[in-house]
Amino acid sequence: MTVRVLGGLTAAMLAASILPANAAWHGYFNNEAGFSFNAPGEVKTTKAAYKSAIAGQRNATLFTSVEDNVEFKVTVVEFGRTSDDSAIIKEATSAFQGKSKVLADNDARVNASYGRKLTVDLPNNGGRSMAAIYFNNNHLIEMEVTVLPANGDPDSGDMGRFVDSLAFYVDRSDADMTELKLMK
Repeated sequence: MTVRVLGGLTAAMLAASILPANAAWHGYFNNEAGFSFNAPGEVKTTKAAYKSAIAGQRNATLFTSVEDNVEFKVTVVEFGRTSDDSAIIKEATSAFQGKSKVLADNDARVNASYGRKLTVDLPNNGGRSMAAIYFNNNHLIEMEVTVLPANGDPDSGDMGRFVDSLAFYVDRSDADMTELKLMK
């Protein structure tokens, strides 16, 4: 009996050691823009500039994580009060599509917010990318995940898992979520 138990434990440990290392997914939220999301690995925050033909150059914050040749990115752009939410979403959608081959482009909804959800194959065999683009609390929020060619799985379930994790109403967030701050 002891030999079987030890043999079973050894087999389980061997199987676990040959499986790919997957980072645990963790919840993050931002109170200023009023949203939350889940991502694997460590999320890094950087300041960026966002160029808009409608509203000019705006401050942006990028939240990024890379895991197993998959890039996870949330771009948050502060616009202030505007009546052109749909035009800003349309402009961001067009910029995301660029010269890529569009595989899917659909209206999307999270809670009471409407946006766009897209999937594209990037030019020059650059991989596949999925995005969800919304406007909430005077902020453009763009969730983007890109599976790089080295990963070899453009149909990775992690794409949908990341993009679909977006939620508004931060007060519903779990207690173990990490707060991310926007960079000014």
